[in-house]
Amino acid sequence: MKQISLYEFGGDEDVVRCIQGSFVKFFKNADVVLDIGCGRGVFLELLIKAGIQAVGIDHSSEAVIACQKKGLTVCHTDAAKYLADNPDSFGGIFCSHVIEHMSYEDAMHFLELCHRALRANGVIVLVTPNSEDITVMGEVFWLDPTHVRPYPRLLLERMLDVNEFNVKTTRQFLGKLAMIGRRNIPMYFLRRILLGKHFGKPNTLIMAEKKT
Repeated sequence: MKQISLYEFGGDEDVVRCIQGSFVKFFKNADVVLDIGCGRGVFLELLIKAGIQAVGIDHSSEAVIACQKKGLTVCHTDAAKYLADNPDSFGGIFCSHVIEHMSYEDAMHFLELCHRALRANGVIVLVTPNSEDITVMGEVFWLDPTHVRPYPRLLLERMLDVNEFNVKTTRQFLGKLAMIGRRNIPMYFLRRILLGKHFGKPNTLIMAEKKT
């Protein structure tokens, strides 16, 4: 059976790099960071450039091959198994656009395993589509046929709390205004005025710390 490319709607690497560059600061005190669902390795490269030791995992052979060509340390494996096999191993976990591929039960188990895999005071950063954004829920979310369900910010915060995390930072964001194109900026701001929080911030980020 023919398949759609993993990165057909994934965005240009330069765009991803521009967005994810601001996330490195969350891991400045982490000794080893695990990037779950590392994709093409953009965040791994950013971490390494910042002098932070990092390893990635991905279940996609396409992603692993792309990372290996860049000389990155990446394992082709299932996240749940890898986390279960590596307790108390990481100072940080980065998980961008992964949890929406899980059912609620699987996501809760995943967060439990993340807690076990983190060392004391370790941090986890989750990025997921913003379910309050009408463009996301009207089209963008459904462009990936492997998406299972959206995770609203309030639900994710509660899921993290139940799994013994302290939520430290939450925000919904576009990334960089330049990404929408100069010609589209006036219409972007008009829609922001008319639709408020329901337009223009397609991503949700939550940073939480492991409770000690």
